[in-house]
Amino acid sequence: MRLRASTALLACLTALGTALAAAPPAQAAATTYYVDCSTTAAGSGSSASPLNTLASVNALTLTAGDEVLFKRGTACSGQLAPDATGTAVAPVVIGAYGTGDLPAINADGAVNAVLLDNTPYTTVQELELTADGDNTAYRRGVYVYASDAGTVSGITLQRLNIHDVRGIMPSATATTGDSGTGKYANATGGIVIEAQGTTTPTAFADTHILDNTIHSVDREGIYTWSNWCRRPQLAAFWNTLCSAAWDASTGLLVQGNILTDIGGDGIVVKGNDGALVQHNRLTGFNERSGSPNAGMWTANSTGSVFQYNETSGGNTTSDGMAYDVDHSTSGTVFQYNLSHDNAGGFFLLCPYDTPTADFTIRDNISVNDRTRGFQICDGELSDGRIYNNTIAIGSGLSPALVTESTSAALDVRFTNNLIRKTGSGTVSWKLSDSAFVIDHNAFYNVTVPSTATNSLTTAPGLAAPGVRDPAGYQLITGYPTIGGGTPISDNGGLDYYGNPVSATTAPDIGAYNGTGVTTPVLTDLFDTLSSSWTVTGTASLATDPSGDLGNSALLTGTSALTRTIGGTTTRRVSVRVRSDSTIPLTVEALNSAGTVIASATPDETTADTWHLVTFTAPPNATQLRLRTPTPGTYYADDAYVQPVTG
Repeated sequence: MRLRASTALLACLTALGTALAAAPPAQAAATTYYVDCSTTAAGSGSSASPLNTLASVNALTLTAGDEVLFKRGTACSGQLAPDATGTAVAPVVIGAYGTGDLPAINADGAVNAVLLDNTPYTTVQELELTADGDNTAYRRGVYVYASDAGTVSGITLQRLNIHDVRGIMPSATATTGDSGTGKYANATGGIVIEAQGTTTPTAFADTHILDNTIHSVDREGIYTWSNWCRRPQLAAFWNTLCSAAWDASTGLLVQGNILTDIGGDGIVVKGNDGALVQHNRLTGFNERSGSPNAGMWTANSTGSVFQYNETSGGNTTSDGMAYDVDHSTSGTVFQYNLSHDNAGGFFLLCPYDTPTADFTIRDNISVNDRTRGFQICDGELSDGRIYNNTIAIGSGLSPALVTESTSAALDVRFTNNLIRKTGSGTVSWKLSDSAFVIDHNAFYNVTVPSTATNSLTTAPGLAAPGVRDPAGYQLITGYPTIGGGTPISDNGGLDYYGNPVSATTAPDIGAYNGTGVTTPVLTDLFDTLSSSWTVTGTASLATDPSGDLGNSALLTGTSALTRTIGGTTTRRVSVRVRSDSTIPLTVEALNSAGTVIASATPDETTADTWHLVTFTAPPNATQLRLRTPTPGTYYADDAYVQPVTG
């Protein structure tokens, strides 16, 4: 019995030893470090004894789950350059603690406010970042960098406020004649992501840039670059810019960012496969560069998707377009985007010496874009599809709808698009390539090219042309544009508004594919101050402060504009508002007794920026009122009230 017991015990101990040997080593507990740069004493990093310099943070070795939290309401000077390596389930997090304003990091003469040099699975969030300068040296808010590092995964930048980054630009180095200064390798701007090296292929995976505010930065807003970019599709002029074989970054997501007052380009995707850029708003770009820049665009990438974005205020015609399908790309899709008031125009297509191939531009809206609708640079376009876009051109504008600057073949189908011109000015075509097929489009007050087939030339029935609210580009019931298009297979399945689009049934022409809406109750672009408005206090007209087409209502002091809107149905109300402070104009619906029964203000409170306010007014709402909540300077534009159907 003893022998049997000893044998059993030995077997048990052996099994236990094997299990213990197989068990993974325990992971060290994550550490949270606190930073308060307003303190004079250098602490240990605890909440009671915080670190007080960026140098002390940079000296830490941060591993899975570690956090570095900066105290809100304080500011640090210099460059934050953490030594950080997180994991997919436990990233390193750099953020904020306490209450009050975001903690600030001012680069204070350093190139970057934040440098992430080969820091996989690192999240940086809820910081205010600046890197001031005189536009003659490199400056960045965040620089995500890796060299000869393999694949660097899982970097997230979110809820950052990046501003006053004054990096180098061509206009500051005019004697060089180099329009590429400040972009390509070693770019400068708000957020720059760059893969470099010569020995180990290097790329980024699953980089997420989410819900950041980026304003007053030079040269680039959000920009990606990779030295690992050589491939047969590459345009020849890049041969001097990159020396390593193609290794694309993957999983890039740029979402929910607000960019204003950008010196050069807004959002640029290069060296990526499958990037998704969506729900971003860009207002004011190419403001100071003095060289070619566009709003949102891609080059030397495959499978890029840009959707649900808004781009406006592109300055100058040195490019200056809202969107761009550039060289060395394939599989690019631009869909469900809004563009308005861009000096250069709507779209740029720039192939150079290798074809821009397999691209789709569908279900987008352009309002009062100037100079050009679609400009085609030198080079060949292959398998291009431009369909179901709506383009509204206001009085005083005379753009070229399509400008061909090449003798190369243009394999493009231009189908089911709606182009409406109003007022003075004309729309021209600078197109001679017969391979550019124009079919089943609606042209109102627009010359129809001789090669076009199945065109509609009667009024298209847009609900409220001229407003910057996309709802104004739905079609009113009964117009021939409804069901007037030709079916397109692989059409994305949805229109701009989320209505289904059949691959076999004739769709509507333009970006709307519903059954039609009713005539709006009110459309007022404030190009004149209608007598239908009752003025309380001081209200007048002013040239649009953003340079958008037309005038705006200007309310100063304590003032209001009020008018009747009927009162028998539920209605959707939208008004664009702007303030010289962070206190926005209030939009209200009143009943017959003058009581406010519905109201709204912008979701954001950025000063000196247009915001679209929308809400639903109940059937008993009889008046619309625009009211200054406090004395100040306020603007209103594009008041639009539409009965809700269905």
